[in-house]
Amino acid sequence: MGRTSNARQHLLKAASDLLWEKSYHSVTVDAICASAGVRKGTLYHFFDSKSAVAVAALGHFWNTVAQPAYEEYFSESHPPLMRITGFLEWLEHSQREKHRKVGKVLGWPFFTLGCELGICEPVIARKLCEVESAELRYFELAIGDAIAQEVIEPCVARAEALSLRAAMQGILARARILGEPDELSPLTSLPIMILGVKPTGIAMAPQVEGCCQAI
Repeated sequence: MGRTSNARQHLLKAASDLLWEKSYHSVTVDAICASAGVRKGTLYHFFDSKSAVAVAALGHFWNTVAQPAYEEYFSESHPPLMRITGFLEWLEHSQREKHRKVGKVLGWPFFTLGCELGICEPVIARKLCEVESAELRYFELAIGDAIAQEVIEPCVARAEALSLRAAMQGILARARILGEPDELSPLTSLPIMILGVKPTGIAMAPQVEGCCQAI
């Protein structure tokens, strides 16, 4: 049982890394198996298709990397703006770490895979929409709390969350296209630029630690 379980975890880790570092269409089942160190038959024991592997790999990345970071940095124990700036600082740091390891700026895998596939793979698209909804909720709640605490100007929290995330993804995509990690620098200034922060509401982001080590 232990070997079977380990094989599945190896496959999920390999698939999530490859999909993040490359693209869905360029990653083959053979490449995933080779990276995981398992036979192709083992992969098909767990998954009936490449798209099924991709959905599970996205879930693996969400459960082991993304969600733990969101939970840490968007904890209600932090002031609302520190939740957002802390997460964005972690995001920049993790992207720079990946650049040092693989020589490329990778962007955010849910966004880049969504741009590549659109609705061409409905099963994967549903998973990406599920993740996007969960991610947006963290930003929306933080912005709602910032409004309630009067540290930003009154606004529609969901609309501002969408604007902030669009700007975040644009910066990540541009840095990925240019292959230049220094293009990530504007990430942490996005809340001040977009949210109409009052002078008394400007807060410094916490030091990055913890979750970023998991990538």
